[in-house]
Amino acid sequence: ARRAALRAAAAQRAVAAPSGRRGFWNVSLPVLGGPGGAHVTKYHVVKPGKDGVEWDDFLIALPEREHLASFSKEVPLFIRYLKVVTDQESRPEAFTAFLERAKSGLVVESDVYVTTEELLALMWKNGYSESERNAVQFTFPSDYKFHYPELSVLFDLAEEDTYKFCMRTRMEASHIGELSWDQVKRKGFIRDHWLTFGVGLVIFKYFPFFNYYFGVKVFGTSMWCYTMWTGLNRFIAKTCRRNEYMAAQKTAQDVMEGEDSIVSSMRRFANDAKCVEDLKSFKGDTETKIASYRSALALKMKEDLAERALKQLQAIAAFEAGMGAAMQELVVREAASAFKEKFPGDKAMQDKAFTSAIKSLSGAQVTASDCPVASHFEAAFKSLQGVDLATSKADAKGSLAERVAFAQQA
Repeated sequence: ARRAALRAAAAQRAVAAPSGRRGFWNVSLPVLGGPGGAHVTKYHVVKPGKDGVEWDDFLIALPEREHLASFSKEVPLFIRYLKVVTDQESRPEAFTAFLERAKSGLVVESDVYVTTEELLALMWKNGYSESERNAVQFTFPSDYKFHYPELSVLFDLAEEDTYKFCMRTRMEASHIGELSWDQVKRKGFIRDHWLTFGVGLVIFKYFPFFNYYFGVKVFGTSMWCYTMWTGLNRFIAKTCRRNEYMAAQKTAQDVMEGEDSIVSSMRRFANDAKCVEDLKSFKGDTETKIASYRSALALKMKEDLAERALKQLQAIAAFEAGMGAAMQELVVREAASAFKEKFPGDKAMQDKAFTSAIKSLSGAQVTASDCPVASHFEAAFKSLQGVDLATSKADAKGSLAERVAFAQQA
């Protein structure tokens, strides 16, 4: 609505500027009326000048419906209000039909309406509640005009009845409204001119000095020139008004586009003040955030270092466990190999093994010192205590320490 008002004001300014004087054939001519100018009615009442519109008192002219000037009305506010009313009254089909009718603009006669104040007075007279009247009063501005199609769908009345009521209201107020000039203007100006010529010729022929030459040549040629001048004047005036109106619309469009460009340019600098405030606090915010960043970075590096050390220690522990298991397996294997090599040639070990077997069969308890295998392994393991396998002599057929050293150094 605001953009429409700005556009209308721009159009009026654009038209009002050239409406003071019109340049025609390089001659300045005064403009007394037309779009954007003033129109003085026959009752000496000044009205806005509009192309194709004649102003007259409805009570005196008693115009027919087709004589009234019409326009396209945008009704977004009324449609929102009508949606609430029809939902409460369970009339969705009425809302749908009106919405379809007003989709591209509601075409109505411009002066067949009642104002908001008149509507509120009518609602009070007809017993509407205060809440219903307040809904209308607080929704619509005081200068809103309810045209007859809006009243018809709002109060669920016949459109013909609302039209007659609105016309009666305007006539009772002696309203000077808009009439379509094409409908109310006098038709047949050529007929009137030549009827005047015929009647004048019949009358003037009885007067002296009005001979054939004057009647046909002078008076007839003058009437022909006057008829042609009237027709051309109407054509030229209509063309000039149309061109002026189109130029005004073009100027209004340019003005609106320029205003939009200015607004869009101003929006780019809308946050300049906020930027200055942010820059003032930038140093303090940066120092605080840098300190926090350094602390967080140190904590992150500490966490990463601890994680890497833990993984390394876990790897070392796993390696040591593997090495211990491998060493244990190597010691057992070498001890067993040494026993196998020693047993066939050691008479004492064989006798000891035989004695141990007899004790075992007799049910007596066999100690570690009685078993040659246990004694051999115990003596072999004790021989490894305090021995440095890295510097020890390596011998594949020697003692257990030498065997293990040989296996490691191989």
